[in-house]
Amino acid sequence: MSYLPCELHCHSVHSDGSFSVAELLRRAYDDHLALIALTDHNTVSGHGELDDSITPAVPGIEWTTFFGHMLVLGARDFVDWRDAVPANIDDKIDQVHAAGGLCGVAHPFQLGSPICTGGRWAFDVQDWNRVDYLEVWHDAFGPDNGENVPATELWKSLLDKGYHLPITYGRDWHRQSDRHFGVTYLNMEEPTAACALEAIRAGRTVVSFGAKFFFRVHRWGETYGIGDTLKRGRVIFSFFTDLHARRKDESDEPVSYDTIRIITNGNKCVLETAVTERHARLTLEPGHWYICELWGTVGGEKQALAITSPIYTE
Repeated sequence: MSYLPCELHCHSVHSDGSFSVAELLRRAYDDHLALIALTDHNTVSGHGELDDSITPAVPGIEWTTFFGHMLVLGARDFVDWRDAVPANIDDKIDQVHAAGGLCGVAHPFQLGSPICTGGRWAFDVQDWNRVDYLEVWHDAFGPDNGENVPATELWKSLLDKGYHLPITYGRDWHRQSDRHFGVTYLNMEEPTAACALEAIRAGRTVVSFGAKFFFRVHRWGETYGIGDTLKRGRVIFSFFTDLHARRKDESDEPVSYDTIRIITNGNKCVLETAVTERHARLTLEPGHWYICELWGTVGGEKQALAITSPIYTE
């Protein structure tokens, strides 16, 4: 398997996007994306125009309600979004799962009405283990993006409560733009809808400013990857970084990749090392989660430039 760049939040002329489905697929191909998800607002009418010979795609939909936007990927049957309200969202997610689909929370801290009706998440999820992924990074990067930090904080607070929850980036691709956008890397056998859904379900995801970045954990001759659960104890982390994987995505501002951090419960940094390091030793505690973050600067501003989904300990 390998980590492949994907865009899991796309729109076409079937809702409020400016691309035909064919044009969206061609632009994704030109952007060297391995796979996209077509997630038009409240419609699946574009699914018949998907063509994997141009760019493989996951058929999806963005439930666009007064209480939040939810990305539904790969459902075999229609699940009615029109009666979704805060009190029944767990049941609606169960219906999507019964149809073979995945559910992801889109841009939970986007500005709501009147800027974007229902754009901010207000559904009352009772069991976050039902949710398949959380879009922690959204839209273009820059000083006017106030969504990503609180979304990442929400995600880590849910991990602290014991939930297992992968993350994604969402460009929310509607039209062509020169602004800087990120990418989601999925660890999958091949770029197909089935493999993408399996990768998300298994938690094998990384959000990134562009660089390909992931880790593996080694112990007693066994190797574990992002999304896996293992026992506590002494391990070796192996870091894999390709800082030039999607260099063309980067903004005109100077970008510097500097350090790798291992983060655990309570957003505690338990190790920080240079980006050039390839291995680190660490003792894993029971009942914890561990992620890796790639840190650097953009235009002199320090920020996380890639974040992995977790590994977990029993």
